Amino acid sequence: MSSSLAVMTGGTGGIGCEIAALLLEQGWEVILLTRQPERAREQFSGSNGRFEAVFCDLAKPESLQSISAEILRRNKPIGLLIHCAGKIQPELTKDITSFSLDAQMTINLTSPILMTSQLLSALSSNGHIIFVNSIAGVMPLQGSAVYSATKFGLRGFARSLALEFKPGILRISSIFLAAVDTQMLQQETQDGGSVLNFVSQPLSARNVARTIVQISKGAGREVFLPKIDGIFGHACLMMPWLLRLSTPILEKIGKNGLRRFLKRKAVSKSTTAQD
Repeated sequence: MSSSLAVMTGGTGGIGCEIAALLLEQGWEVILLTRQPERAREQFSGSNGRFEAVFCDLAKPESLQSISAEILRRNKPIGLLIHCAGKIQPELTKDITSFSLDAQMTINLTSPILMTSQLLSALSSNGHIIFVNSIAGVMPLQGSAVYSATKFGLRGFARSLALEFKPGILRISSIFLAAVDTQMLQQETQDGGSVLNFVSQPLSARNVARTIVQISKGAGREVFLPKIDGIFGHACLMMPWLLRLSTPILEKIGKNGLRRFLKRKAVSKSTTAQD
């Protein structure tokens, strides 16, 4: 590693928390930008000073600007920059409000673009920028059009950014995830999120984090988890009729998957309560 400093957002969420823990285990110094610094400090209280939680509201560009300036003043090369924060508000297009539009656009697209731009000069030689994206960035998500639009946009930004640098100068990766078993997924489900999240059972946050940390050690690339979702998503882009034709079948499978997921959660909660 040319630098052992990692800067990341979304570290108090299910995936981000696991990523931060793995990086600390591997000897990285981690700066976590979060709206809940006290919670983050409690989560990583045993990190022996290699962890720092800094308050930053990604919904406010001025907050991000000041934090980026502070990181630059430290004059320490950044080896790893991970954009893990995300927000989804399921709603039909007729119900979109300026509030939900701004919130999703700012967290999912504006903040990673601005943060990358502001910290780009601090990236070490052959540093790695990782965008934690979503399958919704390659496959339109009915009922979450704004979220899908932000994730399509994030893919476009990452790909364009990669073209600005020769191989070996800066590595750019995008990780496109299907549903992951996190609090965000549970909240999305309660808010009426797509049953397509449960066509296959949600991924483990810990396993996703391990994959992302492993990817950070290699060349920049696009990775789809699971791989079959990426294949199907690209097929739907080339043949738009495929998604419309298959949606009724996928929704039926997803409803059954959701029932299994909720049943498993109920059993797990009951077992935990008994212990």
